[in-house]
Amino acid sequence: MKQDETIKIGDPLRIYMEHKGWKLIKTHGNQFQAGLPDYYAMHRHYSPRWIETKIHGRPLTPAQTRLFPIMLSLNVPLWIIDGHDFRGEQGLQRLKTAYNKLFQPSNAALYLVPGMKGFV
Repeated sequence: MKQDETIKIGDPLRIYMEHKGWKLIKTHGNQFQAGLPDYYAMHRHYSPRWIETKIHGRPLTPAQTRLFPIMLSLNVPLWIIDGHDFRGEQGLQRLKTAYNKLFQPSNAALYLVPGMKGFV
């Protein structure tokens, strides 16, 4: 369920990133727009990023498996942040590790290859 991902992964990541000077815009899927990542993130000193959040092991949606390869082929910066729960003290280290992934090359292609991350 997407609400579970927002509470456990998306909200803590958004709050942490905003504390570090990022502005995140939450996207909303509907009948006219499907497949977009969860957030568009902007920062004064870093290039913008599209971020999709997932509970570890949950698959991309069919719309995302169609859109994400197009985004990547056009060099759109896209990261997928997955985890179990970033809330509380126990989740803080996992949250920091996930945040640091945003400063590495995009990992989205790994989620589109069967067997690489348990997705697709």
